[in-house]
Amino acid sequence: MHSKQIQELEQDMVDVITSMETRGLNVDLVELDCLTNKIESQKTELDRALHEVLGISGHVRFNSSKVVSEILSSKLEVKVQRTKSGRPSTSRFILRNINNPITDQIISFRELEDLLSSLKAINKATNKDTGKIFCSYVDTCPSGRLYTKDYSFQSIPELARDVVYAEAGCSFVLADYDTFELRILSALSHDTYFKDCWARGLDLHRKAVSDMKGISYSSVTDKQRKLGKAIGFGISYGQEPMGLARNLHISIGEADKLMVAYKKNIPEIEKYKQEQVKKARIVGYSDSYYGRRRFLADINSPNISARKKAERQCINHQIQSTAADIVKMSMVKLHQAGFVMNVQLHDGILFTVPDESLETAKAQIKSIMETEINGLKFPVTIRSGKTWLECYGK
Repeated sequence: MHSKQIQELEQDMVDVITSMETRGLNVDLVELDCLTNKIESQKTELDRALHEVLGISGHVRFNSSKVVSEILSSKLEVKVQRTKSGRPSTSRFILRNINNPITDQIISFRELEDLLSSLKAINKATNKDTGKIFCSYVDTCPSGRLYTKDYSFQSIPELARDVVYAEAGCSFVLADYDTFELRILSALSHDTYFKDCWARGLDLHRKAVSDMKGISYSSVTDKQRKLGKAIGFGISYGQEPMGLARNLHISIGEADKLMVAYKKNIPEIEKYKQEQVKKARIVGYSDSYYGRRRFLADINSPNISARKKAERQCINHQIQSTAADIVKMSMVKLHQAGFVMNVQLHDGILFTVPDESLETAKAQIKSIMETEINGLKFPVTIRSGKTWLECYGK
């Protein structure tokens, strides 16, 4: 697809975006109030419990790294980790690694505060006369990805999705591309390792850890799988050992060894990334599989930091932009086929479908959305429910 065809795709998307923006989603305001009150009560009780177990009084900001670091130091005698700038760090990852019931409660308190903030934002954004919530889309991202402004449907917490319901006589259908971006990278690079894992029905991240550590596939723990996932995505997007070390809170040396071990399994991907960066140095831009370009002003910069960033953008753009193009092409086809789309969610789409045609529609949606590049198919998972949350089997 050349740039002219990309322009045509964007023109076709105007009607799709307008349809989603004017349709909106139904919000059960009564259920929203009940859920908000329930979470408020849980937060109050947890706040009381923390005050009691820590032996403190007055208002405490458990979301503050400075406050929590002082609690860790004075009450639990835990040495506080600090960022490069010297500020105390009390991220969820760090608190979980302390492995203490109190830090677990602090994490839970923060999660409740975040959920409350989202619930209140939903309430504020919902039209009280119609019971509907609307959002506007921003389509100016270099990758072509759609983002929402005013209110972000794309970041709504899972529990809050239960207050969003389908119209009478209809159900929601949620269609999601599976491991989308890694499959795109595998397809673009003609990789064999990732493809073999998927062809054999194996969990990619579990298999990667098994091969890296020389242990059986069945013995890989969930914690080790998360490690494999972090390394895999990090390498795919050009992360350096320092970045991986920071994310996993390990030494740079350890991170480097993990990355070297992982890269041995994916030589085609590593070769592809190097070739694409070399090409970008010559032409000055990166493009998606379908021809969407992003110009990289710093790809030949003498500044190492700026150049490295441009190199990461080169690969990231090819993956994310190809994903955006595929989603948009699917949305145009679905819109033209008469399907009602409520909202686009990164690599997924939420539809409203009449109950009498639900099963037929699910099959049609799957057929339209699934595509392939270089012989690798991008599978789509289809789920349905009367509320948005039910689409996740909850």
